[in-house]
Parts: sequence; C-alpha cells; structure tokens
Amino acid sequence: MLSYESAEQLLAEPEARRYLHVILLNALRDQATQLEIRFGETGGLLYYRVHGRDWELAPPPETIYPLLKETVRSVARLVQPERPDVTVLAGVPGARYEPLEVGWLTYQMAGQWLDIVVRIDPREPFGFIRFDIDAAEEFASAAGEALAAYAARLAADTLATDGRLSTESAL
Repeated sequence: MLSYESAEQLLAEPEARRYLHVILLNALRDQATQLEIRFGETGGLLYYRVHGRDWELAPPPETIYPLLKETVRSVARLVQPERPDVTVLAGVPGARYEPLEVGWLTYQMAGQWLDIVVRIDPREPFGFIRFDIDAAEEFASAAGEALAAYAARLAADTLATDGRLSTESAL
C-alpha cells in the first residue's frame, strides 16, 4: 500500500518512493487511465494515457531509475508466477520467457482508497511497469491539492536552504 498523508510525509519518503508518489499523483490529477515506465539499457521512458492519447513525460532520474521495479514490488501486492520451462525459438540468442508479475497497488489519499492494477515485466535491463487506473477523475482534485502542497513545501525548503547559503557565504 502507498499512502499520501501530507507534503511533509512525502518529503520524508525515500527518493524512489517519493518519485512513485509524484508520478501517480500527476496521473491522477490529469485523469490518466494508464501510466507506464519502460526500461532500456540507457534509461527509461515515462508516459501516461489521458483521454485515449499517450503523453511522454520527463524520464525517471538516473539515480531513481534502477530502484523503481523493487520500489513498486515493495508497495504492491503482486503474483510472481513461476517461469515455465519454455524454449524460445525466435528472437535474441539465449532469450527466455519471463511471465509478468501482476497485482495491485492500493493508493490511499484524502481518506479514499484506490486500487491500481500493476504489471511488471521483470526482464532486465528491459521490461516495463504499467499501472492501469480506474476512476482517476474521483481523485483528480485531491491529487492536484496534494501536488500543490508538495510544490509549496519544496519551494519553501529551497528558499530556506538558499537563504542559509547566502547568509553563510556573506559571513
């Protein structure tokens, strides 16, 4: 389960978990029906689907990118099926069949709960994480308020830090 309580709680989360919160809150605010992170050798691609159209977003930061699959696994309830004994006849030499890990992520915000279907393609360094979101419109305003509170808190923290640095450098 992943729970948003306040901007302070969000700032206290580990970086990868905070990133997961922020992309989910953005998807909910924009009423996305699907959010996907695709993995590659050199980084990731993040996009979501809103009103039947896919929108590419800024890729996950390099420091967070390698931690995302494990972060999702730690907060979601997934079924990790056993890999059947399958011979891959076409494709990359040495390839093997990897079944998807499937389950749900319960997201709690503003006293409401939302179950989001999660699919993880476990192939490394490739694969994907996909979130299928139903009824995002019910959470859109609460997600927008949460993001606004988080942005205000980040701005206040940055201003306080910059102010301390300016004062210290003047001394």
